[in-house]
Amino acid sequence: MIARRAAALAAYTLLLVTLLRFAPPAELGARAALLGRGFALPHAERRAEGRGTEYDRAFFRFLLEARDLLPLDARGVALYAPDIPEWGGLYLAVYELAPIPVALAPRRLPEGWVALAYGPARPSGLRLVRELSGGAILAP
Repeated sequence: MIARRAAALAAYTLLLVTLLRFAPPAELGARAALLGRGFALPHAERRAEGRGTEYDRAFFRFLLEARDLLPLDARGVALYAPDIPEWGGLYLAVYELAPIPVALAPRRLPEGWVALAYGPARPSGLRLVRELSGGAILAP
């Protein structure tokens, strides 16, 4: 743990020196404040503030919550997120839920799979397993 903190402090110092050397003096205060805020955030929150989740940060938080609460015997996840673009939602879900396979809104859930429904809409014929902030985990 001490080595990680030392590495983080070294990286922060190197970044600060780089900013001092190349950034206009008027921008330094704002950049330092941004770095300071990010340094104090937990890892998941720092990731949620990145560009990869810019299209819907709440969806990213939903995935992280779902990942921790998925049933241990789930063989796969069907993602029902109609308002999320496939290029962002599906690929982010595949990455965050790996090694569990993820499919985008199949007509029928394969045996042992659960569904993640993002938003208020719920696919019909599935029972609620767990309510999440922003959605739910469902099963046949």
